[in-house]
Amino acid sequence: MSVDRTSRLRPVAAVLLSLAALAVLAAISAPRPAGAEALNRVVLRVNDQIATLYDYQRRRAETMRQIVQGIQDPAERQAALAQVSENVFRDMFQELLLSSRADQLAVEVSDQEVDDRLAKIRESLGIKTDADFQAALRQNEMTLEGLRNQTRRNLRIGEVMAKEVTSKIKVKDEDLRRYYRQHQDQFTVPEQVQLREVVVLEDSGLPAAERGRIAAAIREAVLSGKSLADAVAPFAAKGQASGVVEIGWVSPKDLDPKLEEAAWKLSKNGVTEPVAARGGDHLLQLIDRHPQHVQPFGEVQATIQQREQERIFREDSTKYMADLETRSLVVADPPPEAANFRRGIGGAGDESLKGLAAAGTGADKTSGEAGAAAGDVTGTHPATIDTTTKRKEGLPTASPAGAPPKDTVVIPPPSAMPAPPSSTPPPPEKQQQPSAPPPANPPPSEQEQSPPPPPPPFSE
Repeated sequence: MSVDRTSRLRPVAAVLLSLAALAVLAAISAPRPAGAEALNRVVLRVNDQIATLYDYQRRRAETMRQIVQGIQDPAERQAALAQVSENVFRDMFQELLLSSRADQLAVEVSDQEVDDRLAKIRESLGIKTDADFQAALRQNEMTLEGLRNQTRRNLRIGEVMAKEVTSKIKVKDEDLRRYYRQHQDQFTVPEQVQLREVVVLEDSGLPAAERGRIAAAIREAVLSGKSLADAVAPFAAKGQASGVVEIGWVSPKDLDPKLEEAAWKLSKNGVTEPVAARGGDHLLQLIDRHPQHVQPFGEVQATIQQREQERIFREDSTKYMADLETRSLVVADPPPEAANFRRGIGGAGDESLKGLAAAGTGADKTSGEAGAAAGDVTGTHPATIDTTTKRKEGLPTASPAGAPPKDTVVIPPPSAMPAPPSSTPPPPEKQQQPSAPPPANPPPSEQEQSPPPPPPPFSE
């Protein structure tokens, strides 16, 4: 009796189908990796914009890295690290508020504007070649696309602040003059003297008595009519004394106390008695003297105006951000360590508002430090905020979290952007001959300086 081939295959097909069904059911019921779900958890929503736990953790790790690299003092570094979580989440919150507002205002930033800002970033960091630029990106775990996206976002935020806050700040001349009259002490310049010096060098190998004799001889030569340079020249040629060092203008407490006491007694062109201090026996000559005086209003008007604009900006920004929140859908579910992210928002110590002031004026800013510590504000806010407003109706659906992006650029927003190193260069050091000790000869505690911090990380 023959058996139909199709009939023989049916049981096999049924078994295969059953196995396939079981495999599908197993795949559906199998638990997903807990880590992936946690990373994709939405921790902050502002209108239709969201931030995930992955965004927060990546940004927090980058900020901590910058603090460790950039802050040398252990106590200061520890204090900054203790505030990282709240500061990072606060910055994300304010950035999303402003980014959402930029969408509402249809703020657009052209590719050329992004290119111009990136060029300024490269210039401020001393990056001259494309190869160095790519190396800086790799060193900071960035991609060019990610940096461009963050730059565009920061420019849009800056445009919002410029339109809605900065452009409305007006400071009247009479207000500036009133501030000047009420804060005269801030513009009082103490008495200053202009000095030069020579030093009979301790490392010349001469005994103390001989150094004192040479210093006295130099002083006598000056008092008899010689210039300080001519008087010291024979001894400088033998390596026994320094050449003439132009100290320049100094104020009280700029010098070693023993040198200051001797210098302030001098009349014009007078020379001190030899003063034994660090480096050898010092002779100071007074070139000129400026008495204590109050700077004229015209010299300080720009400084006062900047201070008042920053003060008004902080006040207006606090009100603006609060109003912006009341008109937005805000749902926050921060990690426990960032639960108090609202602490310090709008307070006197809120550095984020200072950064927003810079963004609002279009100033060039680069990142390199974490936000400042939150202000001393008592009390906390609930971890979850759901501000119900009429604007909730018709809001676009929030973008899904999705997989963590590969090219996320973790850069503090304008709310935490300090000025680039090149924008506030240190004052030039006074020139002096290599053999001379520090001319001002401050006390040892003031001369011992910590090593300079490493270059700031490359970021926008």
